[in-house]
Amino acid sequence: MINRRTFIHISGATAAGTAAATSLPGAAQAAPARPAPGAAPGRAPSGSARAEAALTMARRVLLTDDKHTDLTLRYLRLLTGDARLPRKARRRVVVVGAGVAGLTCARLLTAAGHDVRVIEANSNRIGGRIKTFRGDVWQDPRLRAEAGAMRIPSTHVLTLALADSLRVARRPFHLLDVPPSPDLVSGDSRITYRSWTGETFATGTRAPYRATASQGSRFLHVNGQTVTKAEYLRDPRPINKSFGWDSATPASQAWAEALEKTRAYTRTRKADGSWGEKPIVERVEGMARLLDDLGDMSLHQYLTGVAGWDTAQIQAVGTLENLTSRLSYGLLHSAFGALDLNPSMTYFEFTGGTDTFTRALSRGLRIETGRVLTGVSRHGSGVTLHAAPETGPEDEAYQGGTGPSRYTYEADAVVLAVPFAALRHVTFDPILPYGKRRAVIELHHDTAHKVLVEFTRRWWEWDEDTWKAELGSAYRPAPHGPAVPAVGGGCVSDEACRFVYFPSHPSDDGAPGGVVLAAYNWAGDALRFDALTPQDRRTEALDHLASLYGDRIRRYATDRCVSQSWLRNRWALGEAVIETPGQLLSLGPHVAAPVDDVLYFAGDHCQPRYHAWIAGAIASGTEAALQVTDAP
Repeated sequence: MINRRTFIHISGATAAGTAAATSLPGAAQAAPARPAPGAAPGRAPSGSARAEAALTMARRVLLTDDKHTDLTLRYLRLLTGDARLPRKARRRVVVVGAGVAGLTCARLLTAAGHDVRVIEANSNRIGGRIKTFRGDVWQDPRLRAEAGAMRIPSTHVLTLALADSLRVARRPFHLLDVPPSPDLVSGDSRITYRSWTGETFATGTRAPYRATASQGSRFLHVNGQTVTKAEYLRDPRPINKSFGWDSATPASQAWAEALEKTRAYTRTRKADGSWGEKPIVERVEGMARLLDDLGDMSLHQYLTGVAGWDTAQIQAVGTLENLTSRLSYGLLHSAFGALDLNPSMTYFEFTGGTDTFTRALSRGLRIETGRVLTGVSRHGSGVTLHAAPETGPEDEAYQGGTGPSRYTYEADAVVLAVPFAALRHVTFDPILPYGKRRAVIELHHDTAHKVLVEFTRRWWEWDEDTWKAELGSAYRPAPHGPAVPAVGGGCVSDEACRFVYFPSHPSDDGAPGGVVLAAYNWAGDALRFDALTPQDRRTEALDHLASLYGDRIRRYATDRCVSQSWLRNRWALGEAVIETPGQLLSLGPHVAAPVDDVLYFAGDHCQPRYHAWIAGAIASGTEAALQVTDAP
């Protein structure tokens, strides 16, 4: 979707250990030793295949290796041109997939002198899960909105440094609502990364951007009650009690406190109560212990067995903090992700739309679109790829399809920068190694759904006096108090639409209107929207907005509404990998491992540090480029 940190072990809360990552099918596994109840995290587990898997994945999460190299720092230098890939024999490389991972890899390999070609299944665009709706999809073609990636945390230095080096402009993304004027522009505000080696990398020249304080004017609508977020923070008890959770603690604080138990693995408590990072050797050992202790645990198991939450608290905090749809998934994804999506974080977006980043990344590359990979054959002289022409639309494609293979490519090396869900439909000869095949077959891909509604006026930036002036005799008051003008931020609801986000950027070229992300859902919530017709999606999203802001908003809604289901996208086949309990250890070590020094793998699913984020695709694309270059 991540600055992942760790958990103290609570004996008895962890499910039975998964099969060792390197075991043969059916081989018996001894149960790994566990710490005594309440024991502090100690050294990384050792002496078993599971322990080796935990150590491997700990290094991948922390972006280091067995020499404790800071790979983030190494990647930053490669991505910004401060360093180059090693110069070795020129290889013919085919990169499959023109998403961020594939484009990053191809760009680095091309710069190193390799013969690189990119093939992409989609016939009408590149970018993967970066997709910007613009142009005549809207009534006002000056408008745009994001179907996929839309925000970049300020800690994601790989994304920001690469964008800065490509001269892709960025501006603030307001996760929380702020006053609508003056418009805030971040320009090239400074982003700094400090390595455990003592070195510092920085990009940008202006003072670091600091987010404006939130007004708290957006709504929480749950259990029939509607309050502003500011009202909830002043007195959380009424909303909490509506779930049966009699507490004056805000949901965000309760979630943060539950995760506070994670820090002891890789951090130490300072005298002032803050946390400091342990030395990298201890950090790796602690992360390995975390993965061994809790890698088999679901989020629900952790909240009940470790955090001690009852059902009412889980329902309250889960609804307000977007946990309920992922309670059955692996704990670690939600725990890691909480450090990237939280009110204290600063965010950016690309000024001209997220696809300006992928367009800049693709410059100078040889890219062939409309090429659907159907077969991969390894042989003594390299790899032969077979591809078919793509026909029909990419989303909810009821027409068109993939025909017989028509294109053939010969290569010395292939980088498969596509989701494993897509590789399920590719024939490999010979078949992939067992561990890789299990990862391709079993790795869980979640889904997400967005419903975007166009409005002719930016009514969310109006106060009540503006409404009166605009409506005249037709004026009616808002249902939940006077309007508060605001930019960005969003609403939370227990209705089907779940989350609403308002745009952080002004409309381009002075357009008077804008596009609202009127329904944003994940996992099971998204599946329910997937099943609706496009018209029903618009109706439900607009009805929900009107229930919060009044029927008066309807007069500004156009008939244009675009929805994006990533599960029903032919080439994505899901929004992102979110492991189920046990998959991070049982499948994780196999995901990014090359095959025979000719097949390499990339994508955010290959980088557990940044699942579902642009940074994950960049890191994995860089790693794959290094693997191609380092091969004998």
